[in-house]
This record gives sequence, C-alpha cells and structure tokens, in this order.
Amino acid sequence: MKAGILKQSGIYALSFVLAASILFMPAHTSSAPQEQARNRVENPAGLENFFRALTQIKSGRRIEPVRVMHYGDSHTAADILTAEIRRNFQRDFGDGGPGYISARNPFSTRRRGVETGTSSGWVIDGIGSSGTNDGLYGLSGFSITTTREGESAWLETTCNHFEVYYLRQPGGGTIDILVDGVSVLDRPLSLDSAAPSPDYFTYDAPSDRNHRIEIRTTAPGKTRIFGIVTEHIAPGVSYDVLGINGARANRLLSWNDTAFVDNLVQRKPDLIIIAYGTNEVTDGDWSVESYSRMFASILRRFRRAAPQASILVYGPPDRGDVDLAGTKMPAMIEAQRRAAFEVGAAFWSSYAAMGGAGSMGTWVSQGLAQGDRVHLSRDGYIRMGSMFYSDLIAAYNEYRTRAPRNTPRRRS
Repeated sequence: MKAGILKQSGIYALSFVLAASILFMPAHTSSAPQEQARNRVENPAGLENFFRALTQIKSGRRIEPVRVMHYGDSHTAADILTAEIRRNFQRDFGDGGPGYISARNPFSTRRRGVETGTSSGWVIDGIGSSGTNDGLYGLSGFSITTTREGESAWLETTCNHFEVYYLRQPGGGTIDILVDGVSVLDRPLSLDSAAPSPDYFTYDAPSDRNHRIEIRTTAPGKTRIFGIVTEHIAPGVSYDVLGINGARANRLLSWNDTAFVDNLVQRKPDLIIIAYGTNEVTDGDWSVESYSRMFASILRRFRRAAPQASILVYGPPDRGDVDLAGTKMPAMIEAQRRAAFEVGAAFWSSYAAMGGAGSMGTWVSQGLAQGDRVHLSRDGYIRMGSMFYSDLIAAYNEYRTRAPRNTPRRRS
C-alpha cells in the first residue's frame, strides 16, 4: 500500500427547516438589541480538558489540530452560527482545517474554501425515505450510499491530511481513492465483510496546499461513505458542523451505538457542543425531569466514547411562533442545565444571551431574526456566534489565570 493507512474495527452484532432566505438576506443596519449583562459559561470547570488543549497550541506543545464537534438542529446545520464561531477560533488559535465533512450535505451552506460534490448515483441514508434507515450513519446522522460502479464523491480544499470514514458490510463493493487524480491505493479497496464494520483510510500528502480527494466505485456492490476529514498537520482548530434540520436530541439515541462510538474514538474530539431543544420544546411528552434524564443519557454516551473531550451544552434560543413555545422554553433550559451539571458538562444559554422571554420579537423587529420567529437571520446568527465565542474565551482566560487542576471536574 502507498502512504495511506487502513484501520479496521468491528461491530458486535422534516419539521423546522432553516429558510434559504438567510443566505441572501442583506446586511441589516439597524442597531442590535440592548446589551445584556454578560452571559457567562456555567460550570466552566467542565471545559478544562478543552482549555488545556488550547493552551498547548499557545505554548507550542501541540502539533495537531484541536478538534471541536458541534451537534444540533437547524440553528447549527446551516453553518452560519458555527462559521462565525469557527472563524473566531481559527483567527485566535490557527486554522486546523475544515474537519469532518459529508460530500453531499443537504443542509449546510457552502463553506468558504471547500468544494464538495458527488455523481448522481448516490442516495442519502438516515434522512427521509430514499436511503437506508438502519442507524449506521457515522458521526453526522446520515451517510451516502451507492451500489453502482463508476460513481464518485469528492472534496477539494487546502490541507495535507485526509481521512475517509466508510462502512464494510456484506455485499460490499470496491473503491479507489485518488488524491489530485492519482490513486493512493496499491489496489482497489474491498468493502465486503461478514458483518457491518466501520473502517478508515488515512493519507498524508507531502505538501500542505490545495488538494482534491476523490472516492470512486470500481465494481458494483454496497458502498457507504460516512464522511471525509481534511486537516492541516499543524496547531490550530478544526470545527465539525453536525446539524440536521428539524432534529430533536433523542434522534441521537436511534443511531447505532457501536458504529457511532467507533467513529468518535477515531475522531478524537477535544470539545463536543450539543445544541438542541427548539423542535421538541412544544412536544407534549416531556417534563423537566424526563427530558433531563434523556439528555443526560446522551451526554454520558459522548463521555464514554470520548473521555478526553470536554462537553458543552448550548441551550436553545427563544422561540416566538406559538405561545406554548415561549411558555415552555424556560423549563427546557432548566432540564438541559440539570443534565449538563449532572455529568460535569458546561452550559451556555443562547436564550439568556438574546434577552430571555419575549426576546425573539425584539430580534425580529431589529432584523436579527426571521419572520417565522424560530430562526435567526444571517446577521442574528453571526451576532449569536460572536456572543458565544466571547463568553467562551472569557471562561478560557479565567482558566489561564489559575493553575489547572490535575483532573477535570467530572462525574459519570
């Protein structure tokens, strides 16, 4: 085999859609909402592992990216809020590369400096009814599949490190992997196996410049691709955007646990951000106690899979389209806060950052939220991302003023 590395590990055994108008909304010139008292990160001790990793960048003791994974619903999926957070991190700590990306993401806006695409013969698993809904989706909650020869999926960006996340399975096909049009395999890679098994191909290019990685199917058979990682082998921050429009937190519980955990172990995140609540707040089947139990179980799942990672719960913004949403949102915030504290995670409230109850109306009137009174505008997401980053860095600076503890504050 050439410079690539294969790693195998086995398995035992839509709602609110972000309006496209965000992308084309002109910059709003009216004043922002009146500044609230700074919305602090709660339980910042839960971020000590992440803060330690950032400090290693600053001190020159880290030679690989610090990795952030941001899960959520449509507020996350569009990659406007998250793009602002990523821009700030990479300005202050260096650019670690785009991170984990699907070649055919149906939700995200186009990311600056990244081109992706697929041929026409792929279907999306995990979303809708066109593909397979078996829980084997990898990190993002969806994957792409084809059974045809001659199909391709590709990603082009500036980087020098690639990882392809894929699935071996009964009836698997074969693939070739090319970088800049040249195969980096000695022979086509068979995806056939006796049982479903997530696997990985890693390749380091000799130069850190613009590269194109392409996956081509070379024979008929089941080919499922979870995602592609592109990074710089250098200090910096990479930021994975893992949002699904209309998603509720309990969607995570329907994903195959072993495949999901295996992928998390491979990804080695330093910070996992969990941002749900907007869609389920009006559901009638939860209480503060029941939601907190469910949410804590999700956080523990991440904790078991990535014990090195800090976890931060990002509470949902205000929602003003129906009275029930406004009435129940404080209970949703409290349930998520309880779950975060129970597992030693940090908590940040975008609801409080907006101004609390009824603030959605103010943001709509000032052009910072859309007329659906659920989603923010482009300017609003940028502002929210800036507020979040400011509070996170304030917590980081406070961490740096004291000697780090030997062990992070954490309960299982």
